[in-house]
Formats: sequence, structure tokens, C-alpha cells
Amino acid sequence: MEDELLAIAKKVVDAGTAVGVQCEAFVQKVRHISITVEGGNITFGSHDGDFGIGVRVIKEGRPGYAFCSEKSIDFGIRQAIASSRFSKAGNYAFHDETNVMAGGSPFDSRIASMVPEDGIELARDMVEGASFDKRALPSRGGISFGTVAIAVANSRGVAAYDEGTMISGSMMSVIKDGGMVANGDEFELSRSLDFDFEAIGRTATERAASQLGQKGIETANMDVIMRPSAAFDILCNTVAPALYGSSVKKGESIYAGRIGSQVAASGLTLLDDGTLSNGLNTYAMDEEGYPSRRNVLIEDGVLKMFLYDKFSAIESGASPTGSAMHADRLEPVSSYKVPPTTCARNLVLKGDAAREEELIRETKKGVLVLDVLGAHTSNRASGDFSVAIYAGYAIEDGEIAYPLKGGMIGGNMPKMLMEAELADNYKLVASGLSPAAGYVPSIKFKNVRVSGD
Repeated sequence: MEDELLAIAKKVVDAGTAVGVQCEAFVQKVRHISITVEGGNITFGSHDGDFGIGVRVIKEGRPGYAFCSEKSIDFGIRQAIASSRFSKAGNYAFHDETNVMAGGSPFDSRIASMVPEDGIELARDMVEGASFDKRALPSRGGISFGTVAIAVANSRGVAAYDEGTMISGSMMSVIKDGGMVANGDEFELSRSLDFDFEAIGRTATERAASQLGQKGIETANMDVIMRPSAAFDILCNTVAPALYGSSVKKGESIYAGRIGSQVAASGLTLLDDGTLSNGLNTYAMDEEGYPSRRNVLIEDGVLKMFLYDKFSAIESGASPTGSAMHADRLEPVSSYKVPPTTCARNLVLKGDAAREEELIRETKKGVLVLDVLGAHTSNRASGDFSVAIYAGYAIEDGEIAYPLKGGMIGGNMPKMLMEAELADNYKLVASGLSPAAGYVPSIKFKNVRVSGD
């Protein structure tokens, strides 16, 4: 596949050069199989894929973008040139960095060779795991797996390719008991076949059982411990965009002008690592073909740098950081149908860590939040957020007291990071409404506003 996709990318570049424009081609080929669980029944979901080409040109200093198929390359170039007329002229140019790492993307041949029947077997494992409690109904969920191959070429000699695998499993289990109804969710994501699908179902049912007897919580400021999914969902919609150089350039970042300043708790380090082992967005290069790298954004609480794609770097007088993705907001995956922009690839939080149980024991009054709803409505310029608690528990005197019925949490995430404490239960996570991914643990924040129903 490498020769095929690189040949297509170079064909696009040659066609652009022939009509007198600088050109960049992004070729994406996705193979995707999904298996669905509904009402305890397993059904074949889909066996499909996507293949297309993103074409970016620079004509008279103006960038333009379009997408096309292999059969419509000339049309795609004409469309990209036409769209450039509406762009602002600048000192734009494609990069010429070619030192990409070999075999950058995690690739599991077991996933690459899987067929729908294999997915059905794994889905059965999940359903069996969820059914250990006879009150439980494995309500909905599924398995998704496949491969993603990308090739990038440009008129400055760049030609890069990588291919990786992906697999995920999710389950919602519903329990009815004595007139009460509760549900529990669990998911796993990976680039390798390295997790237990039966455990996904079992955990979903265990969480459902633990949600029986929900109670409301009073409105007050208190400690909040966010599990990885909830923490990353908010970080991805507040802190991450504020660290994009384009946001800083537009004056839409709370971190503008603060390089060298203390912006998080001492000992806390935030990375964006395109080379992270098993990272969900780990590839040899970014989606402009720039070599992947490890970017230290915040070190020991001090702001060190911002993230840039090539064009935002030019606009800011900076250097690209290998952070370009074809990312469309509110879409969970990158797509050749939109132009590249800056996007966090694998956000990683590091620092002194304790067991989550210790963080709970040290909490006199607070909440443990498993998942939230509405993080995408956060204010990306200020870092303010207000989200609904989808699943959580009240903490009283260092112990889990009862499951929560509703409730909201709100605050300013950049300020909350000034007193953040980390657990050691790291997990690969995705936001669901952005291609950005992370590897983060549970995080404890102090003095957060919690609102009851």
C-alpha cells in the first residue's frame, strides 16, 4: 500500500507543479469494521472504509484547499486554486523536513488481519462479561477495528508514509432493581490488541450496580476528582486550544504572553507527544508530513512553548512542531475533506502521582466524576467551563458515600491546574468531538463549584 499511496500523492504534486502552483497532497485510506451490541444482541455493523485526497496549493502567496478522488486530481487542483482567491496573501510555503522516524505508527498485524467474525467473538466476550449479574442488560455498545494509512507529498521534496491499526470496545449496561434503574459505561481504545473485552462488559455492569440509589448533592465549592475520560474531555476543550499558536496569534488564548510563567502546579508537566508508544495519534509524521516529535508545553508548572502547524508557524514567526492534523471541530477523526490545522496529538500529563484511593481518602467532602457532558461548549479563549456530571459519586470523610443524581461542575481549568494532583491510573482517551487524544490519569482539583439539581 505504501508504494500505491505515495505514487498517488506524487502524482498530485506533479499535476500542481505542471500548472505553476506549489502543491501538497494528503492521501488517506481507512479500512473500518464495526460490530454493534443492542439490547443484548450482537449484529454486524459495517465493513467499509474511506479513501480520498486532500489537495493544498499556494498561488501568488494565497493558500487554497480542496479534496478529490484519484480520478479527479486535475479537478481537485483547479478547485484548490479557485478557493485560494478568497484567502489572505502571506509568506506561505510548504516545509522541506524529511527526517521522519521509521515505523512510527503502532501496527498490530492481528488487528490488520481481523475479519467481522473476529469482532463478533470479541463482542460476545463483552456481553458475557456484562451478564455476570442477572439483573443486567447489555444495552448498547460495540467493537470497532481497522487500519489507517496516510501519505503526504509536497513540491519541496517531502514524501512520507505511515500505516497504523486501531481497535476499541465500549459497553453500556443497564440494571433494574426494585423500581430503580441505573446504567454504567466502560470503554477501551488502543492501537494494539492488548485489552480484555470481557472486562469491559464486567466493569460496565459493576458501574451500573454502583449507580443504584442515586441522590442529589448540595451546591457548594468542594474537591473534585475527575477520572481520565472526564478530565481529558475538559482539558481538550479548554487548555489544549489555548496552547495552539494560532489562538495566541488571534488573542484568543489565556496563555498569550506568558511563556516562562507559572501556569500549573509545581511538578506538573504537560506534553504533546506525537511519538508516544501506542498513542492514538502516533505516526512517523504529522498530516503535513512534518516529522513527529515530543513537545514539552508545560514543565514543572512553567509554560515553555506553543503548538504550530506549518502555516500558523509562518504567521507567528515560529517553527512547526509536528502538530498538523486534518481536524474538523466536533468530528472525532481526521479527514482529508478539511485542510490541516494545529491539533493536540497525544496530550500527556506527568508529575508526582498517588493511587486514586489515596486522593479519595484525603478528601473530606467532594465528588468523584467518571464522565461529563457538554465539555465542547467550554470557552476556549478563557478556559471557563460548565458541564453536566454524567456519572459520579459523592465523597464524604474520605469514602465513596453514594452515587450522584445529576449535578454540574464549573470553573476555569487553567486556574484549576495551579492546584492539581495526579493519580497513577493512566488511560488512553479521546474526546469524541475532536481528533485530539491523550494519555492521562485521574486528576484532583480543589475548591471547584459543584451545583446540585
